[in-house]
Amino acid sequence: MEGNAMGDDRMATTQQKALEINLDPLFYGSIAEIGAGQEVARHFFQAGGASKTVAKALSAYDMQFSDAIYGPESSGRYVTLHRLESMLDTEYRLALDRLISSRPAGSRFFAFADTVVAKQYRKDNECHGFMGIRFQHEPGSEPSTVVIHVRMFDSSNRGQQEALGLLGVNLVHAAYRFGGDCGRFVDSLMDGIVWGRVELDYIDLHGPCFDGVDIRLANLRLVTSSLGPVVMFGPDGRVVLPAEFIHGKDVMILRGTFRPFLPLHSDMIRQGLSTFAARLGEPPSKIATFCEMNVARYISEGLDEAGDLPDRVQAITSAGHFAMVTSHLRYFRLSEYFSRHVKRRIGFLLSVDNIKTIFDDRYYEGLEGGILEAMGKLFASDSVLLVHPILTREGEVITADTVHVADDLRYLYMHLLHNGRIIHMQRDVSVLVPFGS
Repeated sequence: MEGNAMGDDRMATTQQKALEINLDPLFYGSIAEIGAGQEVARHFFQAGGASKTVAKALSAYDMQFSDAIYGPESSGRYVTLHRLESMLDTEYRLALDRLISSRPAGSRFFAFADTVVAKQYRKDNECHGFMGIRFQHEPGSEPSTVVIHVRMFDSSNRGQQEALGLLGVNLVHAAYRFGGDCGRFVDSLMDGIVWGRVELDYIDLHGPCFDGVDIRLANLRLVTSSLGPVVMFGPDGRVVLPAEFIHGKDVMILRGTFRPFLPLHSDMIRQGLSTFAARLGEPPSKIATFCEMNVARYISEGLDEAGDLPDRVQAITSAGHFAMVTSHLRYFRLSEYFSRHVKRRIGFLLSVDNIKTIFDDRYYEGLEGGILEAMGKLFASDSVLLVHPILTREGEVITADTVHVADDLRYLYMHLLHNGRIIHMQRDVSVLVPFGS
C-alpha cells in the first residue's frame, strides 16, 4: 500500500508529493526549466491547487532570450553549473522582490531551476544536466541551496523528460520536508524512479538549513545508496564534478583501498604520470590523475567496509591528490564510464599483484563473454595498464615481465605486453617496499 505524503513516512507518489506542497499556501515560488520541457512544473499543475505554490513557470529555450534573462555565457555552454546558479540567483531575487510584501506572514519562498540537454534526434549525445533549488527553510531565513548533477539514460527524449520531472518534484519535496535530515534528503531524490534511468554524481548543499552537514558524507551517500556510480573530491576536500575535471583530458587512475594511503602511493602517481605522459606524447597537465576506491561489495553484500571512507578520502586529498569513490567493481567498467561519449586514453596505474586479479577467469563470472569480453572493453579506448613492480618479503622483485599468469591466459597476456597495452614501470629496487608491509 502506498503511503500518503501528508504525515505518513512511507514513500509518497510524485502526485502526492506535488499535492502536499500545493496544499501549503506558505511555500511559494518559481520554476524555471531549460532543455527538456516543463516536466517539473507539469506535475504541480496536474496535481491541482498549483496557484498556491507556483508564482511563475518559465522555459527560455532561445539563447538570446536566455541571455537576456540570466546574462550571457562566455563559454558558449548553457548546460553548466554557472548557468544554473545564474538562474537560481535571478529567480529567487525576483520572487522576493515581487512577492514578499504581498504574501501572507510566515511564507517561505523558493526558486527551482534546471538546465539540461536531453536525447537529441538521431544523435548519440551526452544526456545530462544541472538541477537546483534555493529556498527558505524557515520564514524570513536566509536562503539555502541544493544543486545536483544528473545523467540520463532513457533511450528516448520523452523518457528522459519524464524521469527529470520525477527527479525535480523529489528535489522540491525534499527541500520542503527533509532539510533537517541529510540522509533522508539524499535518499528521497530517487523515489519513484526505476534504477538505471538516471544517475547522480554531484550534490552541493549549503545555507542555514544545512549547517553542520558534511558535504563529503552527502556525496558518498550517492554511491553507497546506489543513486550514482561515481563521486569525486579535490585536494581542497570539496566535491568535484567528474565530467568537468576530465573535460578535454586523458585519464590516469590509481585504484586501491588506501588503508592507509602511503608515501609509496604518491610516488607511484608521480612515476606513473611521467611514464603515461611520455607514452602519449603530451604534457602531464593534459592528464586527469586521481585515486579511486570502489564500494561494490558494500553495495551488493552489505559488508561493513565503507565506514572509514571519509577518512580515506581525507588522507588522499590532504596529500594533494584527487579522490574518486565508485561502485564499479571491474576495471573495464571504469574504462566504459570514462569513454561513454568521448574516446579517452586511460592509464590504469596498479601494482603487479593486481595483474593476478585482472587475469583471473573467476573475476568475470556472470559476464557472458567472460575475460575476452572484459579485455575488449577494457582496451577499447586505447587504454594501458601501467604496472608497478613489487618486492616480496623474500626479496624477489616481480615485474610485469616476470609475473605468473595462468597457463591458459599466458598467450593473451603476452600479446598485450608485446603490443604495449601492459607497460612495465622501471623502478629502482631501493625505493620498493616489501609487498604487504
